[in-house]
Amino acid sequence: MATTGRPLTVGERIEIRRRRLGLSRRVVAQLAGRSEEWLRQIERGHRELDSIAALYRMAEVLHLDDPTALLGHPTSSRSAARDIAPVLTPLNHAIMDHPTARAFGVEPGPPPPPERVRAALEQCWQAWLGAPDRYTRLTTHLPVVLRSARSLRAATRTTASGSAHDAGLLLAESYHLARFLLTRVGDYHLAWLVADRPVGIFADAKQPILVAVSAWHVAAALNNLGYHAECRDYALAAARRLEPVRAGRSVLGALQLVAAYGAAGVGDSIGSQDLVTAARATAAGLDPEAAERRDVWFGVAEVAIAEIDIAVRLGRLSDAVRHAAQVELADSASIEQRVRYYTTIAHVYGLLGDDIAAVVALQRACQACPEDIRYDWLVHRTLQRLSRRDHHLVRRELTSLLTVAGLA
Repeated sequence: MATTGRPLTVGERIEIRRRRLGLSRRVVAQLAGRSEEWLRQIERGHRELDSIAALYRMAEVLHLDDPTALLGHPTSSRSAARDIAPVLTPLNHAIMDHPTARAFGVEPGPPPPPERVRAALEQCWQAWLGAPDRYTRLTTHLPVVLRSARSLRAATRTTASGSAHDAGLLLAESYHLARFLLTRVGDYHLAWLVADRPVGIFADAKQPILVAVSAWHVAAALNNLGYHAECRDYALAAARRLEPVRAGRSVLGALQLVAAYGAAGVGDSIGSQDLVTAARATAAGLDPEAAERRDVWFGVAEVAIAEIDIAVRLGRLSDAVRHAAQVELADSASIEQRVRYYTTIAHVYGLLGDDIAAVVALQRACQACPEDIRYDWLVHRTLQRLSRRDHHLVRRELTSLLTVAGLA
C-alpha cells in the first residue's frame, strides 16, 4: 500500500493490522458488530470511525492494547505485562540473562543437586495448577528454578550419562511453565522466546513426544503473536511427525487444537472445524486412567473451551454462547482450567454486551484465584470494557472486581 510519505489514515492502519493478523474483512466486521460494507468504507477512507466506542471496539477486535495506535500516536509503547505485573522483573531477568551475556550480573555459582531443582520445579507446577496465589509463588520461585536448571544443564552437557538429558528436561519444563505465566499477563513476545528455547534443547533427542510438546508451545506462542498461518502450519507439521507414536495422543490432540486456532485466525472456518472435530475424536480416544500431562493442556474440557474461543475468533458469538452452555467442568478440574473457562466466557459475554453474565463469570474466576483478576490480561480487557458501559445493576460487583484487579 503506497502512502507517498504521508501519515497512514485510520482506515489504512486498520487494513494493515487486519491483514497482518490474517483476518478477513467479514470476520473483523462481525466481531465489531458492523457490516462488511461499513468496514470497507472505513478502510478506503470514505467514512470515519463514528465514535470513541467504535475506536475501542476495533482495537479490541484487532488485538491492540492501546486504541490510539490506530490514530498514529499510541500513548505508550510498554507491554501489557510491564503495566500490570511489574513483579515479573526477576523472571524477565532470569530469562534474558543468557550465560553468554550475564547482562544483569547474576553469577550462577555451582549448580545445586538435581533433586533439589526437581523438587522446587514440582512446587512451582503445583502452585500454577492449584494455588490461589499462584502468580505470587511463581514470580518468587520460578526465577531461581530457571537459573538453577540452566546452570545444571551447563554443567552436565559434556557428560555422556543420562544426567545431561534430565537436566535438559528440567530446563525445558521451567521454560514451558514460564510461557504459561507470560502468556496470561500478555507478554507474548517474551512468551515466544521461552517457548522456542526448548526446541533447541530437544533438537538431537530421539524422543518425538518431547519435541512435539515444545512444538505445541511454539505454535501457541505464534498464535498469540498473530502469526496464525504459521501457527497452523507449524502445529500440523509437528502433528504429522507424532501420529505414529501411540503414546503421544494427548500431545497430538493439543497440536490439532492449536492448529484449529491458527486456521480460525486466517478465517478458514471449515479447516478450523475439521481440526476441532479431529481433536474431539482424539480426546474421546484417550485412556481415562492415564495421567494428564501438565506441560500440555488437552482433554474433553479443553476441546470445549477451544470451541468457545474459536467461535469468537470467527465472529460467531451466538455459537460461542451455545458452546459455553454445554461445558461441564469435572469436580477435579484444576484452578487453572476453571479460571480459563470462566475468563473465556466472561470475554464472550462482554463482547455480546451481557454485562451481568460477564460479571458473574469473573466473580467465579475470582473465587477460584483472585490473582488471575489482578494479573490476567484478558480479564483486564474485559473489565475495562465493562467499566466503560458501567451497567447500574452490577456496578457494586464490578467495582469490587476492578479493585481486585488494581484498576479502580
